[in-house]
Amino acid sequence: MSKATVSPCVINMTVLNDGDFLSPYSATDTPVISSDVAEFLENGASKFLPKQQIEINVHSDCIDDGEKIIYGKAIRNYFHAKADGTQLSLRRNLLVSVIFTVIGIMGLAAMLLLDHFFASAIWTEVVDIFAWVFVWEAVDQFFIERRRLLRDRRKYQAFTQARISFQSLSKAEQR
Repeated sequence: MSKATVSPCVINMTVLNDGDFLSPYSATDTPVISSDVAEFLENGASKFLPKQQIEINVHSDCIDDGEKIIYGKAIRNYFHAKADGTQLSLRRNLLVSVIFTVIGIMGLAAMLLLDHFFASAIWTEVVDIFAWVFVWEAVDQFFIERRRLLRDRRKYQAFTQARISFQSLSKAEQR
């Protein structure tokens, strides 16, 4: 049984003026794209699955050969930084989930102790609610938020491995 091949996500981008292609705040040795370009690319990939490969076709007559190399590097640098940030968020998410789980379990243990040694049902219920809030928040963090972060990381990694091609705008219009 053969695996079905998934067609790549093709993003066609027309650049009439490349003055705002790079972020004005990026360092010379590690250029990154501007937020407008990044938003356009992310919106272009939003309708595709995160596991799909990405192809970026930049159609322009104002980008020279030297800029093509810089712009391709800038696209990869931007999304590499986003992938690194998402990886950090995944670690933070795991830590928060563990801490919330421990607090929730300690709260449930305290509730059992209060229930066994003291007769006040109000305090037992307050501690019970407190504990379950932390347990459910841990579940939300680990099973729901983590899934979104993993999907984002896959998408950003796909951008870092994207095939980027630059084509003349006049040739693209002829097709």
